[in-house]
Amino acid sequence: MAKVHVSAVGTSLLKNSLSDGRVKEEVDRLGLGDWDRLKFDDDRQNKIGSNFNRLEPLLLNYLKGKGKVACAELDSLFSALKKLEHDKKKEEVHVFLYATNTWNSRLAGEVIKSYLDEEGIRSELAIVKTISSEETFYEGIEDLFDKVIYKILKFKEEGNEVYINATPGLKPETAFLTLAGLLAGADLIYYKYQEFNDVVILPSPPIIISPRYLEWLIRFANCGYTLSEKRAEELGIPVKVLETKNLVERKGEDAYRLKGWVRKMLGLYLPLAAPSSQYKVIVEGEEEKVFNDEREAYEYMEAKRREGKRVRVEVPDKVYFLGT
Repeated sequence: MAKVHVSAVGTSLLKNSLSDGRVKEEVDRLGLGDWDRLKFDDDRQNKIGSNFNRLEPLLLNYLKGKGKVACAELDSLFSALKKLEHDKKKEEVHVFLYATNTWNSRLAGEVIKSYLDEEGIRSELAIVKTISSEETFYEGIEDLFDKVIYKILKFKEEGNEVYINATPGLKPETAFLTLAGLLAGADLIYYKYQEFNDVVILPSPPIIISPRYLEWLIRFANCGYTLSEKRAEELGIPVKVLETKNLVERKGEDAYRLKGWVRKMLGLYLPLAAPSSQYKVIVEGEEEKVFNDEREAYEYMEAKRREGKRVRVEVPDKVYFLGT
C-alpha cells in the first residue's frame, strides 16, 4: 500500500532560484527576469521551451544545493512526510505532481520530479490545461478530472492512501481539487502555513453530493446529456435549479446541457456512463451524420432545428431529442 501525495506545481522554484548567481545570469541573458510570473500567452514562454535542456540542469543544481526550502511544493511535502511519519519508509511514498501546460510550470515540475527521483521517492508528473479565463476555467477543471481526480480514484481502488497538498498552485484550482479529491475518496488534506512554519492537517470529512441533486443529475445523464426543457420537466428534473447551481447550461432556446465538468464528476459514481466519442445526428428526411466532436454535432443540430427539421441524437445506449 502506497502513501500517495498529490500536489500542484507552482513557480516558486523559479522565483527563488534568482537568488543563485548562475541561474540569474542565464535567466537575465535570455530576458526572462520575471519568468515565474509569465502569463500563459507571453511569447517568452517559448524561449523557456527552446532553452529547456540548458535551464533544467541549472535549476536542478540550485534545488539540490538549497534543498526543500527552495520551493513551496517540496517544503510543504517534506514537512508533511515528517509529521505523518511517512519519511521513515520512503519506499512507500508516491508523489503525484501536476503542472500546467506552460513552459515555466513544466520546467518547475520536471525539476521537482527529478529531485524527488534522486531522493529515492517515486514520482510522476501530469500536465493539465492552463486556466486563463472563465471559459478556460471549466475546460481546465474537466482536464483536472481526467488527469488528476480519476487518478486519485484509481489510487484508492488499488488500496492506497491519498493525501492532498493544498499549499502550492492556483487557489481556485486547489480548492476544486480538494473538494473533488474528497469526493473521490482522498484520506487527508494538508496545508503549510508560512506564518508559523508548520503543516496543518485540515478537516477532511468524507463528502458526498446531496442525494436529491445526485438523483437529478444521474437521471439527466441517463436520458442524454442534452435535454429540452419540456423533456426535463417530464422527467421531474428542475433544470432551472440546476442552472442556478451552475450544473447545467442553456443551449438554444429550449434545451439544457450538463456542464462538462459535471459529466466528469458523475464518472465517479457512474464510471460506465462516460460520454461516447461519437455523436450520431439523425435529421428527419436526410441521411444521418456522425461527429467525433460534440460541439460540431451540436452546431449541426442547431442549424437543422432552425430549418424546422426534427432532430435526434444518438450515442451508444442513449437517444435524446432536441425538439423541432
